[in-house]
Amino acid sequence: MQDTYLVTRDRLENYFDRASRDAWRQLTSNEPVSFIRNLVRKGREKMQENILQNLPKDLNGLRIFDAGCGTGNLSRLLGDRGAEVVGVDISEGLIEIAKSRNSENKNLRFFAGDMNEPSFGYFDYIIAMDSLIHYNAVDMVKSLSKFSSRVNRSIIFTVVPKTPLLNLKLQVGKAFPRSDRSPVVEPVSERNLINLCKSAGRNQVRKLSRVKSPFYTSEAWELKPR
Repeated sequence: MQDTYLVTRDRLENYFDRASRDAWRQLTSNEPVSFIRNLVRKGREKMQENILQNLPKDLNGLRIFDAGCGTGNLSRLLGDRGAEVVGVDISEGLIEIAKSRNSENKNLRFFAGDMNEPSFGYFDYIIAMDSLIHYNAVDMVKSLSKFSSRVNRSIIFTVVPKTPLLNLKLQVGKAFPRSDRSPVVEPVSERNLINLCKSAGRNQVRKLSRVKSPFYTSEAWELKPR
């Protein structure tokens, strides 16, 4: 049987490198985008704000891993606070954009690769914003468990909450033009997430915030290894 994590990872690599590199470059910039993508952009920006609010204002001397960093927007915001940031993404195309946009910031380093690769080292914080949402709940928690062995303080990650309304929206979204579609996401229920996190080891998990808007619904959670 195929490893579902690897299958999903390879599908995402193909999507971001071949099908939508330019679309995500535009989405994470100030360039004009379609109505739907603008809603997604605003939702993502709000989630970035929420994540930053749950971190120390002064990040000098702290090392942060941006897992699934994409074009590096969140990495830049973390670096502006003084953090040493290692950003990793499976898409070489998105990493090229991240490097070109942040070439002057010596606090930031970007690499194309698997976020679960242990050779990237140990960190004070690990952040996985919208990078685990494409994996099923079991694979997501396996990644969180691997992160737990590499973090000193906590992991902040986002999930797509499983609700009847969101399931309907996902079905409706399939009717829109392909250029406005995001890759498939895997909604997870709160109870299932908590139970899986606890079963993965001696971890403390809590919900931090939710961003809810048309075409972008996301929850931020924090996991602390005990």
